[in-house]
Amino acid sequence: MRSLPPLKGIIYFEACARLQSFKLAAEELFVTPGAVSHQIQTLEGFIGQKLFIRQHRGIKLTNAGIRYFNRIGLILKDLEQATTDIGFVTKTQKMMVSIPPTLLNKWLLPRINYQYLSENSISVVFIDTIEILDLNKENIDISIRYCIEKPSEKYCRLLFPEQMIAVCAPNYINKSLIKFPGELLATSTLIETTNRLIQWDLILANNNVKPHPNQSKVYFQNSLHAIEAAIQGIGIAFVNRIFVESYIQQGVLVEAIDMGEMQDKIPGYYLVSNYEKMQNPSTQLLYQEIESYISDDIAITTFDMFQ
Repeated sequence: MRSLPPLKGIIYFEACARLQSFKLAAEELFVTPGAVSHQIQTLEGFIGQKLFIRQHRGIKLTNAGIRYFNRIGLILKDLEQATTDIGFVTKTQKMMVSIPPTLLNKWLLPRINYQYLSENSISVVFIDTIEILDLNKENIDISIRYCIEKPSEKYCRLLFPEQMIAVCAPNYINKSLIKFPGELLATSTLIETTNRLIQWDLILANNNVKPHPNQSKVYFQNSLHAIEAAIQGIGIAFVNRIFVESYIQQGVLVEAIDMGEMQDKIPGYYLVSNYEKMQNPSTQLLYQEIESYISDDIAITTFDMFQ
């Protein structure tokens, strides 16, 4: 069985020791000086040590009182912090957001306003996946989906369309932005991401270029790895421009080939939620916050959210 001191006595002792006065401690605790004195006597009786020297004009900690106050101060701070932490977790709305991994890493994380969300008692749990998850079955509040067709959920906003480009390290090729030179493709390793809806073979066909029969290719499931492979000089990666724009500006990557533009069936990233989830004010706030990150220079289609 634990030998715990009277907790009220601990609170009264800490106030007296900090303020060096029974009277001031009583005023802070909204009790009488007599109640404070009684609690201190009870605590001293439990410990078996005098904690204060009563003087005519005040009180003074004994050596035992000084040691006890130092330990109690640390314990009360830990208790206060533990209570604050658990209270914050209890009051905070935890939002579940599914999002493709590279979009999370290269687009959302650098933009998200964590302080604003914290001020509104919102924390976010990211589920990084390219899969289209059912919002209700998987308990997802908001989903950013990569797809060609507009999702059917009531709340849906196109963040931006896919704009694929071919990039490589600056020293991988002699001259960039060449219009599909056969010799370059034949001697290069093409880096491809398997979960992308537009692949090398489609863009080659769109430009009337036949693939080389012995074409060297490297496949990754995630664009993050494809980008890293291009940076390391392994080959030419076929990726979304938004994911590598900063690398191009820094000179870490260059646009290798002028591929032209696909005209139809262009995939895009859609911000999605449903009627049930959007009844939660925190979901609405997070949805609108992510929506606000859309750049003015990106061509987008707007859907009326709250009609």
